[in-house]
Amino acid sequence: MKVGLVMCGPDVAYGPLALLSGTFEEKATKAAELGYDGIELMVRDPADLDCPAVKMTLTKAGLEVPQVVTGELFGADGLCLVTADEALRCRAEERTRAVIDLAAYLGAMVNIGRLRGQLSLLGDVPDAHSVAIDRLRDVATYAANQGVKITLEPLNRYESDYIQNAADGMRFVEDMGCDNVGLMLDLFHMNIEDASIEESLRLARTRVWHVHVADSNRRYPGSGHLDFDSIFATLDDIGYNGYVSGEMLPLPDPDTAAQKTMEFLRRHIC
Repeated sequence: MKVGLVMCGPDVAYGPLALLSGTFEEKATKAAELGYDGIELMVRDPADLDCPAVKMTLTKAGLEVPQVVTGELFGADGLCLVTADEALRCRAEERTRAVIDLAAYLGAMVNIGRLRGQLSLLGDVPDAHSVAIDRLRDVATYAANQGVKITLEPLNRYESDYIQNAADGMRFVEDMGCDNVGLMLDLFHMNIEDASIEESLRLARTRVWHVHVADSNRRYPGSGHLDFDSIFATLDDIGYNGYVSGEMLPLPDPDTAAQKTMEFLRRHIC
C-alpha cells in the first residue's frame, strides 16, 4: 500500500477536507518531506490551471497523483450530474470531462462523490435509479476513451440519497457495466453506514481501487475510536495494494493533521 493525502490544487482556495498549508509548491514540498507517496489533487476548473506547471511541480517533488478529486465542483460551484436542471447537468458534464482530460494527462483516476447529485433532485420520474445509471455511464464512457478510471464514493445518508455504503456501490457498479468504474471507500462514511467496515471491505474487494482515511470524528487517524489494526489487517487479507489517503478535517491545523496522519499510517503500512 501507498500513502497519500488530499491537497488543494492552485485553483482551489480552500478545501474543507484538504491538508497542508502554503502555496501549491510549498504544499508539494511538505508532502514529499513528510514521506507521502502521492497526493490527490483537488481541483475546481482545469481551465484555470497551468497543467504542465502542476505536473512539473509534483514530478519534481517525486509525488504521484493517484486520483483527481471533484468535491469542489459541487462544493464551490454547485455542479451535479443527477438533477432535473438540464442546463446544470450539461455544465456538470462539461466540467467533469475537463477533469477527466486532466486526469488522463496526469495518469490519475477521477473520484466522483457529491458531484454525482441526488435522486431526489430528479423530481417525479418513473425510475430515478436508471437515470442516475445512464448519467454516470455517459461520464464513465468518456473516461474509458481517455484511458481513465472512475472511483465512485459511497457517501453517508446526510450527504447523499443513493450509493451510501459498499453494498450499494457494488450493485451500482454492476448495473453500470463499465470495466473502468470501481469504488473509493472512505472510512468516515463507512463508520456511519456500513454495519462492519471489515466485512464491507471484503465484499468490495474486487472493486476497491482507493481508500480514504479519517477517524470516527473525521480527524486524523488515532484521534477517534476506529479499530485501525483490524481495518489494515483486512486490507492485507484482501490483497489491497492501492493508496490509503488522508481526507479529513484539517485540525488542529492542516500541517499537524498531515504529520499525525503520516506518523500513524507508517505504523500500519510497511
